[in-house]
Amino acid sequence: MKLISRLVALAVTATAVVASASPALAVGESTVSTTTAYVGDNCIDQPVNYSVALPADVKNWALKIKAIYPDGVTEGVGQIVGTFEGSPLTGTTTVQICGRVEPKGTWTLVPTITSWTDAAGKSYYDIPGTPSTFQVVGQAKSSASLKAKTKGKKVTATSKLVVTTDGTSAPIAGQPVAFQKKAGKKWKTIKSVTTSSSGTAKVKFKVKRKTTIRAYFAGAGEILVGGSGPAIPAATSKTVKVG
Repeated sequence: MKLISRLVALAVTATAVVASASPALAVGESTVSTTTAYVGDNCIDQPVNYSVALPADVKNWALKIKAIYPDGVTEGVGQIVGTFEGSPLTGTTTVQICGRVEPKGTWTLVPTITSWTDAAGKSYYDIPGTPSTFQVVGQAKSSASLKAKTKGKKVTATSKLVVTTDGTSAPIAGQPVAFQKKAGKKWKTIKSVTTSSSGTAKVKFKVKRKTTIRAYFAGAGEILVGGSGPAIPAATSKTVKVG
């Protein structure tokens, strides 16, 4: 009975897996997708994943990928893949996006198989694929502020980290800020403090003489803005004299 019960459980599990699997593309269908694009003043080559459902013995084929602006009409720089480019039926190509001159917002990728020829020599033309959308946003910029109060030899310094993307700012929480003092031509870390949910970090220390301090954030390599994209860059505050 235990063996039968286990077999029934396995059968139910297998059925659930099959039911949840994505259906295969029909012959002639095509799909494209990409992640959020982070642009600065320069142009970037944004990776785009594509897939075309054609027979393995297809003689030749071509897929045109249009990159449509948020207005739904204007076309950016698209891409063509296919037999003449030596492209696989499923792969990755790029579309160019120039942050200085092109709009931010929700873009649409539109794939079309412009032509393909089967093994018998019959040709097919202009088969629309499944469009997808993605976001084009500005690159993140970080800033670090620093305020300090001195009482005798005791100093209380407070720093706040903020990241800004396309005019929208947010605190950088849970990241270390190094409070540093000038030692000759170098900077020596007094103490590192993790920022709160509001992006602030505070430290108390003593000084023997007039001292120049700053707050330094090394950047967050594992924290991404908007879900995927470049890490939050480093930032250094203006210097403050204490003591």
